[in-house]
Amino acid sequence: MDLTAFLVAVLLSACLQAANGLLLPANKFIDIALPSYDYIIVGGGVAGLVVANRLTENQNVTVLVLEAGDLDPAPDLITVPGLVGHGFIPSQNWNITTAPQASLDNRTRDYGQGHVVGGGSILNGLVMTRGAKHDYDAWRTLGNPGWSWHGMLHYFKKSENFSTCVTPEDRRRLYIRPHMKVHGKKGPLQVGYPRFFYNSSKNFLEGVSELGIPILHDINAGISAGASIAPATINDRNQSRADSRRAYLDSVLNRPNLHLATQQTVTRILFGAEVVDESSSLPVKGLKRIYGVEFATSADSPRKRVACNKEVILAAGAIISPALLQVSGIGPTPILEELGVPVQIDLPGVGQNLQDHGMVGAFYNYTRPGLFTANNLTGDILEEVEGQYFANRTGPLTHPLISTLAFASLRHLATNWKSLLSNISNSQPESYLPPGPGQHPTILKGYAQQHRLLTSLLSHPTVGALEVMADSIGTLTAAVQHPFSRGFVRALSADLFANGSVAPNILLDPRYCSHPFDCDILVRGLKLNNQLVKTKAMQQLIPQPSYPWDDSTAQNDTALLEAIHSKIQTEFHPAGSTSMLPLDLGGVVSPRLVVYGTSNLRVVDAGIIPLLPAAHIQAAVYAIAEKAGDMIKQDSTDREPNPNEGEATPPPPNPFTNGPPGLGPGIVQGPGVGGGFHGDHGHPH
Repeated sequence: MDLTAFLVAVLLSACLQAANGLLLPANKFIDIALPSYDYIIVGGGVAGLVVANRLTENQNVTVLVLEAGDLDPAPDLITVPGLVGHGFIPSQNWNITTAPQASLDNRTRDYGQGHVVGGGSILNGLVMTRGAKHDYDAWRTLGNPGWSWHGMLHYFKKSENFSTCVTPEDRRRLYIRPHMKVHGKKGPLQVGYPRFFYNSSKNFLEGVSELGIPILHDINAGISAGASIAPATINDRNQSRADSRRAYLDSVLNRPNLHLATQQTVTRILFGAEVVDESSSLPVKGLKRIYGVEFATSADSPRKRVACNKEVILAAGAIISPALLQVSGIGPTPILEELGVPVQIDLPGVGQNLQDHGMVGAFYNYTRPGLFTANNLTGDILEEVEGQYFANRTGPLTHPLISTLAFASLRHLATNWKSLLSNISNSQPESYLPPGPGQHPTILKGYAQQHRLLTSLLSHPTVGALEVMADSIGTLTAAVQHPFSRGFVRALSADLFANGSVAPNILLDPRYCSHPFDCDILVRGLKLNNQLVKTKAMQQLIPQPSYPWDDSTAQNDTALLEAIHSKIQTEFHPAGSTSMLPLDLGGVVSPRLVVYGTSNLRVVDAGIIPLLPAAHIQAAVYAIAEKAGDMIKQDSTDREPNPNEGEATPPPPNPFTNGPPGLGPGIVQGPGVGGGFHGDHGHPH
């Protein structure tokens, strides 16, 4: 940074409250960013934007959000609910591919993840479900006080502005009667219902009811086993997608203490000096302090570094965050040594305990003459529907791909559910975990406890074991909700930009059906589908399934299993890879979301989820981030006032600053991944 640019940055820092918030262009970052920030947030997705919003409510706190993607231009493909499911914009997707799935068909799967400001909330299917009370009480049982349903409910409510604007006729025929005591009305995120419903929704609800699965008036009140019209992240006023950018960022971009830098990929977390106890001035044994991050615009651009005064917060998602920890020296020692990364903190759980909802879409083809479905949205009809939507925000384009769904408990799927759970309880959990780091004693111990909890959860009649999602044309998608299978994430190179892009340098292996019970649940789910389309209500739609969903195949477990192996895909709900668990259970973060062995590094994203809830997880991630925001504020307040600090006291010189000591740590351009610098405990890679 030249002298003029540096003085500009200092002036910006001194006059921060008089300035506007900044969106920092990639090519101007060095010139206009502040010398340092109190908080650096890695990732501008759901969690990152929620935390940034809440922290900058304090005008004396400065926050920098580093996002690898760009702002989306809000095309119709993204914002119009009726166009959800028509594909991803390539630039907004990390374009990650899984490892070949050894327990299935040895083929890879595409794994879309948000690479854009707003993250997954820009790409997802809008469904807003929370899961069951017991799902979150299990988090507390795993050693996380404050993380029960009761501890999360406040934050579910805090995040949402829930709307009940549904016509009386739709309320009656579709059983929509939300319990407003469990919903928020003042949160930033718009949650509600579309202004149009396909007629097949009623057939599905009543068909499921014929099978003994209850219709729920509100699927988000703590009981998830049942069928419902699910709320969606839809702006009730204009019937468009409600995402984390519009909810948490756009309205606060005028805050002078919030800066967002797009097209900036964080490549390393930077370690500084040991943590010193303020009362004794002695090092705190075992704790390391993070002083900032290294980042770059592209593989060919110079690496830059920016310092934090308080904390670095990882919010890059359950795939990127663990990989970033590993290339920074935090993770299982064998992986770090293989990468050639100096071990800063041996943390076996980083990248382990990965969970996902595997799903299989089965097609039953509704053929009733005159039935209006999404397949009718072509030609003149589509033109008419588009006019209706853009003129007055009504009609079929207000309806997302999925709004009608059911969560079936294990009791709904198997009359012998007790013996199934007994068989699982008597099995050897460690035999289902991946080899290598997945066999570390703490990982085995943690999984054994999860294994016991999962069998307990699945015995509850209010907890979903399987989800069935219904679209308007005859697709009934079955998804396992409490998987026993565990996968992993690991970096393949010490440089996340090796070979030009990030995705090829991350090994993602969900290991679908590595525990056979998960595929057994899907077999039972497909049989449930077959029973469902034979109900009186569903027969009105004249379903015509073809192989492998036809009658003969539905009675053949081997044929169904073969179909599952070839067709299973992700429900895009990766979680658990930086689990909130005790250290001796393979945990990565504490209940305060602080990475073990550090004093000021947190993870706030789906990776901290220790057990997946039976739900679409965006509701949980919004709530986790809201809760994290309160925790960070509280922990900062608890550390203050510090008699050795204050506005009049210059901050200590930072180990990687090029700026004068009295002006705080500076933003510097580094030599790239091969370079070292004073105070960064790493070595050339």
